[in-house]
Amino acid sequence: MVNSMDTYLLEIPLEQTARNLALQFASEQANPQKGKRVYFNTLAVWAVNYFLEWMELETDIDGGDSWNPGMRAVLDVADLVLPGIGKIECCPVMLGETAISLPEVRENRIAYIAVQFAEPFDKVKLLGFIPAVEIVEETEAISLTNLKPIEELLDYLDRIELAIPLLQGEIDELLSDLAEDDPVQAQVREKLQNKSISEIVAILNGVYRSSEKSDWGYEGGKALAGSRNLSFSSHKSSPVEKVSDMEEEVKAELNLIAEELLEKLAEIWGDGDES
Repeated sequence: MVNSMDTYLLEIPLEQTARNLALQFASEQANPQKGKRVYFNTLAVWAVNYFLEWMELETDIDGGDSWNPGMRAVLDVADLVLPGIGKIECCPVMLGETAISLPEVRENRIAYIAVQFAEPFDKVKLLGFIPAVEIVEETEAISLTNLKPIEELLDYLDRIELAIPLLQGEIDELLSDLAEDDPVQAQVREKLQNKSISEIVAILNGVYRSSEKSDWGYEGGKALAGSRNLSFSSHKSSPVEKVSDMEEEVKAELNLIAEELLEKLAEIWGDGDES
């Protein structure tokens, strides 16, 4: 199985129907530059979809913005919807280039896959992927040397799909228990509600795979809080020291939530138990 996958991943043929569709989408654009981008975006999405279907994963190619005429006309987008999991972005890269450019739209992405093109553009290679949680907000490009092997993508997606139903119930219960009139819990609620369930799972998976169990709470809480400083603009009358105290309380609350969620995820992922 490994050998056949390696051979398959080496080259994915682009069928004539796929190239015709890409030409059609490209011809609808306002200028040749935009048309060229849409052409390669379309083929990248088609190739990744083809690969995932071959690996027996459910996809919804019609459900993405890249297959929506209005959205692809105004956005540089190459997304593919995986029902019950989230969206992945299929990033075209030309032979000889050393990095993939990240799209302007990144909401709800769980991973970015590098799809390499070379003339005469009748086949592509899937070079690897990077989880979305490993990319800081300001990043515009990712070096190909930072990609994970494509064979690890399936395990990554399986872990997210397995965890989503469990975590959805846990998050819903947590949100229902948070008091709306408590400023600290209101901030915690906002942090959780501003992320999709797929994003939360991916964030916690990153912590789970990279941190010691004793650090789950701290690292998980920090990841759920996000890279930006917590904002308390709605409490304008609070002194600076009060705001700082509140920030610490929010962090502490998120630490507890992260630790609790990670312990539950460890039970279903089953590979993080330590004696």
